Amino acid sequence: MLRTATAVVALVLAVPPAPACTFCGDNVRTRPTLRVQYAQAKAVLYGQLKNPRIDQKTDEGFTDLNIGVALKDDPARGNQNVLVLRSYLPVVGDTPPDYLVFCGVSEGKLAVTGGVPSSAAVVEYLKGAVKLDATDASARLAYFFKNLGSTNAIVAADAFVEFARASDADIVKAAKHFDPAALRKLIADENTPAERLGVFAFLLGVSGGRDDAAFLEKLLKQSPAPERVREAFGGLLAGFVLLDGKNGWAFTTATLADTNQSYSVRLSTLGTVRFLQATRGAECKTEVLKCCAALLPDGDFADQAVEDLRRWGWWDLSADVFAQFAKPTHSAPIVRRGIVRYALNCPNEDAKKFVAAVKQNDPKLVAAVEEMLKLYELAPKK
Repeated sequence: MLRTATAVVALVLAVPPAPACTFCGDNVRTRPTLRVQYAQAKAVLYGQLKNPRIDQKTDEGFTDLNIGVALKDDPARGNQNVLVLRSYLPVVGDTPPDYLVFCGVSEGKLAVTGGVPSSAAVVEYLKGAVKLDATDASARLAYFFKNLGSTNAIVAADAFVEFARASDADIVKAAKHFDPAALRKLIADENTPAERLGVFAFLLGVSGGRDDAAFLEKLLKQSPAPERVREAFGGLLAGFVLLDGKNGWAFTTATLADTNQSYSVRLSTLGTVRFLQATRGAECKTEVLKCCAALLPDGDFADQAVEDLRRWGWWDLSADVFAQFAKPTHSAPIVRRGIVRYALNCPNEDAKKFVAAVKQNDPKLVAAVEEMLKLYELAPKK
């Protein structure tokens, strides 16, 4: 547990502001949460759907919402207790008729901007969410964590999106509020959507202990790996490395070096390495360099490793980088340009010799890369 606590502190100090959780897909990050929709709405109304119908003349659908509770109201509603929704929302069989709508105001009248099938559980969840202090990220995430495993699908999904929209730094700071046992249960549950696994593993990585590391390692080492594990590989790996640095980094390097692994798994692994480099910097430099060294001999990944090293200003592997240039496996223009670009930025003596040699054999290549670097140079600060 001491190792975990140390890692968490290091991450808190090192993590730069980020727009959303690293291990969530963009399609998740952009979903508006119920709390955000509430804040943007003029009125938020909860009630029951009645009288779904189709206008035979226009083919448009309509459904009445019999308003039971106004969680947020606006004078534009007046005494209106029935709101006509411009959608056909049939209530068939055991389908719950309860519905929650968010409304704006247009030309003095309520205009529905969104809605979700609801229940009393959703309403109570939303009431609690809108009372949270917007400046206290830890308290907010503690509230949403308690709802990640809700039996109500709407509540569980919305709580997850709140984590997707949170910064990595805020997630790390809130780690003391996370229950590792609850996270293991969510990760092990085959009904948990695959898009959530990586995030749950990251949460476990900043809050768990040795047993949790073994749990994630077992998942990652399944052969063949289930599709849900492959889809969440990067987040699962991050959790493993955070909990067990020695074995986690060894597994990461081996995965990157294994050309029998799928491209998607190796790319996810590289994404995790980039995340750890960005959040822990010099602390994990030795391990990150081993990972880059494992990719350099592979023509399919060398350009990415070389560019990462250039961006980070890490020149320790310059001899290894230049050794790839003449290989037939690295003859693709994107790889050759990347190595030359790295060399032009590298301050090492071997870089100067390399550039001079390439310039003698292929002056157009060097000139093209130099021109490209000029185009992307930052404008000088005034």
